[in-house]
Amino acid sequence: MKDAFERRALLLQLGNVLEMLDYVKEHAHGDQTVGDLLRKYEVPDIPLLANVAQTMTVDELECRTLRAFCHWPALLLDLSLDHYALAAPVRELLFDDNPFGWESYTECLADQVPWFGAATAVPA
Repeated sequence: MKDAFERRALLLQLGNVLEMLDYVKEHAHGDQTVGDLLRKYEVPDIPLLANVAQTMTVDELECRTLRAFCHWPALLLDLSLDHYALAAPVRELLFDDNPFGWESYTECLADQVPWFGAATAVPA
């Protein structure tokens, strides 16, 4: 049953990401930075947007986000959840140079998907 709740939480997170992309498309220009967007508009509380590097351009955010989450629908339908395949692209594409942002983002998911933050760790 825990697996079903994790899938639901990840699906809701994917919905938040799509909502974020829609908001960004509506309110920002391509060369504007995430920081500019956050300062200029009253942005909805979306954990991903709050934690990516504020120096990233909106165009870069859109491209990286689409690449990071594009396989989630298929992965969430697989018989078993591939933790690494779900988390690694998000970390690599959106938080590669921002470990504090990654930690903060995964803390937002920790109550419902406790393994997400550690899914990309190299086993000892």
